Amino acid sequence: MNSATQIPPLVQLAPHHEVLRSRTMPDALLRLAKHRRDSLALQEIEGLQRSLTWGELHELVERVRSGLERAGLRAGERVGVLLRNQIEFPVVWLAVMSAGAAIVPLNPKYTTREVEALLRDADAAWLIGATDLLLPHFATQSVGGVDLAQVIAVGTPRATESSEQFSPGWAFADISEAPLTKALHIGSPLDVVNIQFTSGTTGLPKGCLLTHEYWIELGVHSAAAYGDPQRYLADFPFYYMQNQAYFAMALASGGALYIAPGLSRRKMMGWLLDCEIDFAWVSEEMLQFEISEADSRLALRYAPVAGMPASAYGKLRERFGIEARESYASTEVGSAIGVPRERLELAGTGTMGACLPNRQSKVVGADLREVPPNTPGELCIRGRGMMLGYHNRPEANADLFLPGGWFRTGDIVTKTEDGLHYFVGRAKDMIRRSGENISAVEVEMHLLGMDGVNEVAVIPVQDEERGEEAKAIVVRSALSIEVADLVDWAKTGLAPFKVPRFFEFRSELPRTESGKVAKATLKAEPAMHSGVVDTRAGIRTERKIQ
Repeated sequence: MNSATQIPPLVQLAPHHEVLRSRTMPDALLRLAKHRRDSLALQEIEGLQRSLTWGELHELVERVRSGLERAGLRAGERVGVLLRNQIEFPVVWLAVMSAGAAIVPLNPKYTTREVEALLRDADAAWLIGATDLLLPHFATQSVGGVDLAQVIAVGTPRATESSEQFSPGWAFADISEAPLTKALHIGSPLDVVNIQFTSGTTGLPKGCLLTHEYWIELGVHSAAAYGDPQRYLADFPFYYMQNQAYFAMALASGGALYIAPGLSRRKMMGWLLDCEIDFAWVSEEMLQFEISEADSRLALRYAPVAGMPASAYGKLRERFGIEARESYASTEVGSAIGVPRERLELAGTGTMGACLPNRQSKVVGADLREVPPNTPGELCIRGRGMMLGYHNRPEANADLFLPGGWFRTGDIVTKTEDGLHYFVGRAKDMIRRSGENISAVEVEMHLLGMDGVNEVAVIPVQDEERGEEAKAIVVRSALSIEVADLVDWAKTGLAPFKVPRFFEFRSELPRTESGKVAKATLKAEPAMHSGVVDTRAGIRTERKIQ
């Protein structure tokens, strides 16, 4: 069987896309600074509502790069970035990569333990962050046990925030006003520009090594697939992939990124209308918006979705004029699979689509051999501009990369003879709560650090409001331990969204023949019964959760 078989290319790259494919991200920025100097590049749509044209963005990036190099940043170093959705994030990202270094995006909700763990894992010695986000993590020039060479604060501390608690090495304002100097590093498409941590979908978070080529390939193919959008709504957190991907698309299309403070169902319709957005991630939740005469005035025509109910496609088209198209992407492989704009008949049929021109796929069984068409198996992807591998994870790299450059995604799919993919399920131990990914293994390991806790299994529970909630099933040696004690312990080392909502005590956990915890058995059991404690309600409950 020919594993490279696929339907005809879904995306045709234009000359302005092709010219970028051997370039770096700063090369793409320079090109726009020359050809679209006065066109809008970045716009904050709330708060300070700052904006930059492509020419202004290029000049600011060059000044910040000069300032960082003056402060000692050199090629190959890693820089933690602790920022909200603000204009400084793409500026810092571009400046750091222009110096030949890589950013390590950090979730502002993380505890000091979590920030320390990622900085240490990534070998990061620099940290750039919003002053108020940095303050909780610092007693000295270190985060936990990680000593830092430089800390750069974005924003001025208030007078009540004394320098005895936190004194950054540099203020970002000074860095951004540095005199321009010639770059010390000449970039290559294969330079690593991100150590982008996954959310621990197969265990603890792993740092994906992403290059200029990764982002350029993602940007040009995604922009071409959606007709070169000009106004992107960046309402996902910047520390995750989506907003960074949208910026890569803007570099390819010459469009502008409209930066929202975060996801908001209440505000989204206003943003779409006021900013005349023509590219945004949508879901069936839009159908819950109050019906308005403005529904027909949206500039948004094509939008990516994932896992949307079949009935929602036609309703979005009829009410808003939006053509939703299924897609498949991950941090490891970038954009890989999608339903093209032109294939209306495929929308809502359950297919994720076919491979983009720069990707190939095959489906393998447990023996890692390719299975016949329409047979469930693990999806494997290869192609130009995927991640180089996981940072400091040789065993994971050896396990997940197969000969020929194939990457095992851990997702179970079927693939038809003409190359269409259908999602079956995921083999990854991950919980998706209100758009946040939670590693079950990470939560389990933290709870096991509490005295009197012998075993823990964390599993997802379906929830109508949040998608999934985390449930911790605990075997305790100290019967004096109560749920409140577990919650208090969880809060000491886990971000609030990772703290399980449901807890259950058991005398033992089910096991497989090999002695591992049988999570499949736990997931198959009724999620709610009289022995389960709902921490939101504070009582044992049998809520309408499946």
